[in-house]
Amino acid sequence: MTTANINYGTYTPMTVTNVQSLAFDATDPFTAWQSNLVDNQTSVKADDYEIFLDFSTQNTAPGSDKAAYCYVVPWTYNSSAWVQGANFGTTTLPTGSEGAASISDPNGMFGPVALPYKVAQQRLNKAFLLTTLGGGMMPDGFSLAVRNMSGAHFGTGCVVAYRPITYTWS
Repeated sequence: MTTANINYGTYTPMTVTNVQSLAFDATDPFTAWQSNLVDNQTSVKADDYEIFLDFSTQNTAPGSDKAAYCYVVPWTYNSSAWVQGANFGTTTLPTGSEGAASISDPNGMFGPVALPYKVAQQRLNKAFLLTTLGGGMMPDGFSLAVRNMSGAHFGTGCVVAYRPITYTWS
């Protein structure tokens, strides 16, 4: 008889310098945040990743969509370079580096995962598995993009983290 064992890795915080003050933006294209690329091809080779999001907000009433959205950009490694497997819906492609992004709807990313914002100064937090957005498939690498349609600017103390999940059989 074979037994499946699930192994949870350690959470790794992402650089969130540019998400700490992400403004509410209801325009199209909108200003968003993109994360660094997470390499799953040459190091960890996880079966999945748990993504954890925790955003503080300023004391502003909900507006527009009353939510923030997280998208996933899948990446493929072609033996010499990373190639993004999604687009922002604009002429600017994902870079795999933490910073600002210009995104439009519709776009080619996986998701979104919604983080509802219902009361002023509410923390927005959520955990999800990456493969749920990718149709059960794990890409060679991934990056994240966050859009703020909550009505409030994000504050300090924001956290975006991930941890690998692997399965072993015995």
